[in-house]
Amino acid sequence: MVNFSEQDASSLTKAGFNVEVGYVGMLEKRGQKDVLPYYFPRPLYEYEIYIYNSEVPSGDASVLFPVIRDLMTDHNMSEHLANMGGAPAVRIAFTGGLGVGFKELLLGGLPTIRLRTAHKGVSELWCVTKHRTFQIAAIDDALCKLKKDIAFPIRHYTSWPENPYPFYHLPAILTLNGDEIASYGSLYSQTFPPYIVLPQMKNNVAALLLLLEVLVTIGPELFPDINRRDWYDSDEFTFEEEKTINQQVEAAIKQTRIFLDAKAAEAARIRDQYAFIKEILIAKEDGEPDTRLSKKIRQVLEFLGFVVEDIDEKIKGAIRKEDFWVKDEGFIAITEVTGTKNKNPKLTEYNDLLGRMTTIFKRRDLVPDANTIQGLLIINYDIDTHPSSRPRLYIGDAEEIVRAAKDQDIGLLSTVELYKIAIAVKDGVISKEEAKFLVRQTGRIEYTLRDQASSQT
Repeated sequence: MVNFSEQDASSLTKAGFNVEVGYVGMLEKRGQKDVLPYYFPRPLYEYEIYIYNSEVPSGDASVLFPVIRDLMTDHNMSEHLANMGGAPAVRIAFTGGLGVGFKELLLGGLPTIRLRTAHKGVSELWCVTKHRTFQIAAIDDALCKLKKDIAFPIRHYTSWPENPYPFYHLPAILTLNGDEIASYGSLYSQTFPPYIVLPQMKNNVAALLLLLEVLVTIGPELFPDINRRDWYDSDEFTFEEEKTINQQVEAAIKQTRIFLDAKAAEAARIRDQYAFIKEILIAKEDGEPDTRLSKKIRQVLEFLGFVVEDIDEKIKGAIRKEDFWVKDEGFIAITEVTGTKNKNPKLTEYNDLLGRMTTIFKRRDLVPDANTIQGLLIINYDIDTHPSSRPRLYIGDAEEIVRAAKDQDIGLLSTVELYKIAIAVKDGVISKEEAKFLVRQTGRIEYTLRDQASSQT
């Protein structure tokens, strides 16, 4: 184990593995000479597995290790690292360090593995699960289990040059863009991988323990001093009472999964059924017709019991706007829907609606009962902010708009308040009649605890 601590080695020793600790430091200049300090307890060819951590440990190496040599001049040792066909039979490397080997993993005994700097902010990864020629399923499974334990930020992507014969290079964990994060190799002539490459993990030793346990199973010849006696815990030697209990456990797990799947499907149906109520909090007027704010607002208003109609072509031509009518018995409102990311909506939306109402009042031929028409302005604004933190509609300097709206029979309704009203109806807190009464108000329309209390009374 290179660049690990004695405590790390002790963890593996307690698990039954025979390990020794080595060191490879940072390239440094001594006079005119480049020096790469290292310490291996014995020649590399005496080891079955070589584990390299590219994170160089802190501390004085001359104190931690008895004899520090120069890998740049020790050609015998560097040749062993460069010869991927020789011992050690398995090479495991953790990338992401800042030491020597930025362009390749030579110090990990993998000179043909290329490294390049990872993009900042990479956080989403996926496992390769499709069947591939010469894959080692146990290694694929182990690396996929380790995906959740990868430490961020990831510093390096890895790659293998074309035609890696006799090795088969198999990416195991990738970014969404297809950049390699973890990979391994296979050889036609053996059951275990000649190399495994991982990024830095939250706990490198825990990752090693998992990989070594897998290697014991698929490459027992690597561990001649370990006798796992796999047969001892096999089904052949399981007591009948144990088998009965195991079957009962499996049956209970199966029933639990059936219950969980049914409840997940039920939750999905509820989520889909009422999605339009929540979507008014983030929808805008651009995009596909089915996702536009006006479509979602219309669904909510119809859910509350209003009749919502498109404005006919004659009126649309006169006011030059594709609003709609919102009706309920004696109530009729020309309604405009608009959305913005701005903290506060512009005053132009109100002024435009007022102008269209004035046009309708002047043109009695457009609507026979023009005197009974109200205005309703529904606005989704500050949509990137949590709804509870959005400011009240037309607050502060724009308060005069609220007073003017009341005088002009115009209701001002934010999607936050419409959402509260719709949820209160869905949950049975208020009736649809009470909800429609609220929406028919003029000025700033808000759903308050008082409205809820009055309905309960």
